[in-house]
Amino acid sequence: MTSIPSGSIAAGALPADLPRSNEWPHGSVPPARPRRSTRDNVLGAATAVARALLSSLRADPRQAVQQDSIRCLVCGGSFRQLTNTHLRSHRMTADEYKRRFGYNRGRPLMCRALCLLYTDRAVKNGLAARIRQRPILVRPELRRRGGARTIALEELLTRREVRRRGRESL
Repeated sequence: MTSIPSGSIAAGALPADLPRSNEWPHGSVPPARPRRSTRDNVLGAATAVARALLSSLRADPRQAVQQDSIRCLVCGGSFRQLTNTHLRSHRMTADEYKRRFGYNRGRPLMCRALCLLYTDRAVKNGLAARIRQRPILVRPELRRRGGARTIALEELLTRREVRRRGRESL
């Protein structure tokens, strides 16, 4: 091999008499392939685990509601409650979110601890007694429909579990 004086080679160019490995079109040198770092591998594995968790939560949305957090089934974030502001970032309303993931219409989108806090506060302030009403008496069209309504995934899964527990206890 010949020696190459410093400063005589332009960026990426090789002298004609040097052997070229992995010839590319037009005699250029192939770009260096970036190596995956350990950090990239760990992040890739974490992303795969997060996707698996999210898909299992979407299959049974009741599991997304925990004692001290609720998981957003769109982005996987963990919150105390899913606010309208957060849902707007996904271009959804609370009703659309509940319909899309199979929650009951009356389900509060908050963790159990926060729901219990708000319930206790409403009972203590007498709010619960003032807002109690029977929809079938207030809205006569419900009586005509005979109680027909759509059944959400959440309710369907709960009914299945109750039936399964009943069979197991026999």
